[in-house]
Amino acid sequence: MKNIFNPQMEEILLEKIGISKINEIRLRCDKPVVVCIGMVSYFLSSTGLTGEPNTAIIATKEMIEDIVFRASECSLYAVNEQLKRGFISLTGGIRMGVCGTVVHENGLIKTMKDFTSINIRVPHQIKNCSLTAFNQIVEQGKIFNTLVISPPGAGKTTFLRDFVWQLSNRNFSFNVLVLDERGEIAGTNSGFDIGKFCDVLSFSSKNDGFEQGVRSMNPDVIVADELMGEEDYNSVMMASHCGVKVVASIHANNLKELRNKPDFQKLLQDKCFERFVILSKSNGVGTFEGIYNENFERVGQFGW
Repeated sequence: MKNIFNPQMEEILLEKIGISKINEIRLRCDKPVVVCIGMVSYFLSSTGLTGEPNTAIIATKEMIEDIVFRASECSLYAVNEQLKRGFISLTGGIRMGVCGTVVHENGLIKTMKDFTSINIRVPHQIKNCSLTAFNQIVEQGKIFNTLVISPPGAGKTTFLRDFVWQLSNRNFSFNVLVLDERGEIAGTNSGFDIGKFCDVLSFSSKNDGFEQGVRSMNPDVIVADELMGEEDYNSVMMASHCGVKVVASIHANNLKELRNKPDFQKLLQDKCFERFVILSKSNGVGTFEGIYNENFERVGQFGW
C-alpha cells in the first residue's frame, strides 16, 4: 500500500499505526479520515488514531483524486475496466473501492470521474480460521460443494484463503483453481501462502474463468469469491456438472436471505451446494454461526 498516500499520511499509517492492524481506511470528501481496526472505527490524526473529529485529518477532493491517481500508477485509463466496476486492485490483495460520478455512453458504463470517496480494504491471512468447518467440507478425501455466506466484511475471503491453504497443508493433493476476480484471495505480491497445489487466475470474470479453468487446468476444485447474479450461478452449475467441486462465497446475512435471492433458486432446487457455512460479525469478524447441508439441516461436530 506504499506510494498511494502522500508522505505525511503514509508515515502515520505505516509507522505510527502499522498496516498489519488496519482493516479499512475510508476517505470521504470534506470529512474526517476514518480507520477501522477490528470492529472499531477511529479518526486519523497527525499523531495516529483519535476519537476526536476536531483533531482528525480532513480528506479533501484533491487528496482523494491524488490517491486514486497514484493507485492507478498514473494511468486511469489502465484501470478503467476496474473503475467501471467501482474499485481498483492494489498489490497485496488490497481492494480500493471508489465512489464518484459514473459516466454512461449508449446505456453502458464508460468510466468514473470526480471521485468523492474511497474505501481501502486491507486483507489479512489468519491461519486456521477455516478449521471450525473444515472437516465438514472435506470428508474422507471428498470435498463437498460449499457456499460460504456472510454480510460484507465478515470474513468470507479470509475463510476461503485459509481453506485453500489447509488443503495443501493437510496433504490433500487436490488441484485447486482460485478465480481471483479482484485479486483479493491470493493477492499479487501479498506474501499470502495459499498452498502447493494451487493455480490462480486473476482479474477474470467468473464466467470466463470457470470455462477456461475447466477446459485448460483440470482442477479438482474451483474456489471463487462473491457470487453475484445469474451468470455466476450458471458458471457454478457448469463446473459442477463437469465433475469439478466448487467452494465459493456470497453476500447474505443468513439462510433465509439466501433462499430469497431470485437468481439463486435454480442452484437451491438442484441442491448444487452440499454445505452452507454461515459467518457473521456478532462476536467479531469471522464469527462462525454454523454449517448446514443441502437440505438446510445443521450438521456436524465442529473443529478439526
